[in-house]
Amino acid sequence: MIGQYQIQHGLKEFPDIFEPGRGPIGPNPSPDILHYTNSKPGQKVKPGTELRILGVGESITVGFLSDRNGGDGNGYRLKLRDDLPEDDVVFVGTQKYNGTMDDGYFVSDTSPFRATECQKTIPTIPVLQAAWNGKTTKFIADHIGPSLKQRPNIVLLHAGTNDMNPNSAISTEGNDPQGAANRLGDLIDQMIKECPDAVILAAMIINTCNLKQSDRTKHYQQLIPAVAAKRKDAGHHVVAVDFTTFQTSWLQDCIHPTNDGYKTFGDYWYDFITQIPKDWIKKPMEMLQHTTTDQVTTKTLTGTASTQWTEARAPVLETSNKEV
Repeated sequence: MIGQYQIQHGLKEFPDIFEPGRGPIGPNPSPDILHYTNSKPGQKVKPGTELRILGVGESITVGFLSDRNGGDGNGYRLKLRDDLPEDDVVFVGTQKYNGTMDDGYFVSDTSPFRATECQKTIPTIPVLQAAWNGKTTKFIADHIGPSLKQRPNIVLLHAGTNDMNPNSAISTEGNDPQGAANRLGDLIDQMIKECPDAVILAAMIINTCNLKQSDRTKHYQQLIPAVAAKRKDAGHHVVAVDFTTFQTSWLQDCIHPTNDGYKTFGDYWYDFITQIPKDWIKKPMEMLQHTTTDQVTTKTLTGTASTQWTEARAPVLETSNKEV
């Protein structure tokens, strides 16, 4: 199919979007792209190795609107965690959220981070992600540093939706797809520098039914595999993951998933995680930092702790209802 944006800019026709259930699910046709295979929940990903997961992105990663219409406010996170009952799962980041998950670091009962004396005596806030409503990839890059210091071993990156926005007040660096892809590459390079042992899953972002944004989004989607492959070919554990099969009928406002859509979004991330080569997933660094508005609390696997006052920037919490 081809849209007005492609015609105007002389771009090639995009392939038709695959819909789950319409085609065979078999071996991955491209080693540089992971495709959704509808994996059964409960597979063991890396027994004995903590999955320290950092979600990175914009309002979709935040879980925007997932607290409406009876939703739990957890975005995709709770479903992803529930899909991984056989693994020790720890969500990290410096941005809190208002969902129902009862622990900033949600891990299994066997994890050494569960109910240590350190956790009982040192106040912390729920910190589950590095995501900001209504912000661009450049903004994410400028603010992700403290989250990367927590040394995740799996990064779930879904960024670029706002870079494609027709409103220049949102797409502050411009909405050219190639420029956005370049910024995504810069962000990935930053992640590699700070977390060289991490697996980075770079999403070919979900589609939108906003006609002013959809053609640019489809062009941007096409550019992401090359961004990831360039880093993978250089020896880094970076791979593109295909969210283009995520249906626009699962969106509530042409941008953000419905409550059920967020659950499906979590299933997608789970499916991609199960496809990561086992030898890519390394044991995370033993030190984990909690970053709050005015202090950093450092925890170790032994449960000891030290507190250092810092000049770290307070978490940025966007509450605007503008289109993001």
